[in-house]
Amino acid sequence: MTFSITGFDATGKMGVAVATRYWAVGARVPYVRAGIAALAVQAYAQPYIGYDVLNMMADDPGLDGPTALQTVLDRDPGKEWRQVGLVDTKGNVQGFTGKETVAWSGHAVSDDCVAAGNMLVGQETVEAMTEFFGNNPDLDLPERLASALQAGHFAGGDKRGQQSAAVYVVDQEESPYLDLRIDDDPDAIAALMRLVEDTRGVELVRSAHFSGSRESPSVASYVAHRQSLRDEGLA
Repeated sequence: MTFSITGFDATGKMGVAVATRYWAVGARVPYVRAGIAALAVQAYAQPYIGYDVLNMMADDPGLDGPTALQTVLDRDPGKEWRQVGLVDTKGNVQGFTGKETVAWSGHAVSDDCVAAGNMLVGQETVEAMTEFFGNNPDLDLPERLASALQAGHFAGGDKRGQQSAAVYVVDQEESPYLDLRIDDDPDAIAALMRLVEDTRGVELVRSAHFSGSRESPSVASYVAHRQSLRDEGLA
């Protein structure tokens, strides 16, 4: 049904990349809040798992992500149908795959990410995602997550194919650092990669157009940067 990778990097960014053979996955799977945690909630997903974990952690700054997730799952009568990947700002990484999720289903955890999937060709998908993520620490997080997702697709991915994909990343601000979605495309992961690549190296343009911070660059700086991109044939 779905595969995802949830991770963080050395700069403090964290986020989720996800793909599925269903439409608009970016509206249903990622739950991310700056300064708290990032979750991918999938399979027979219950959105309030994401909301409740983030709200519990916001209300109790001493609470870690795995404890909050376990508390929420313990009171969910349908938890064996759920699948969750979680990272938090304390450096915790947690995966959960319920016993009733559709095979192949499972997750793989590393120091800074968790990959999870269900109705997959096989476990190679989640292993490929964590391997790519671990081997490419210098990539900016949106590209690192999306490329890891693509590696999972190349390793087998969703056995039904693909229809939608998304990447959602936060930095230090409440507003997302990057939020990209492909809602209905038979080659959704490739389309997502094109969007991610289009944002590479144009941080000023991105922040001026879609500011993720209260401290936006000046219009003059933006215009000058746009002109330099045109001069280089990049815009």
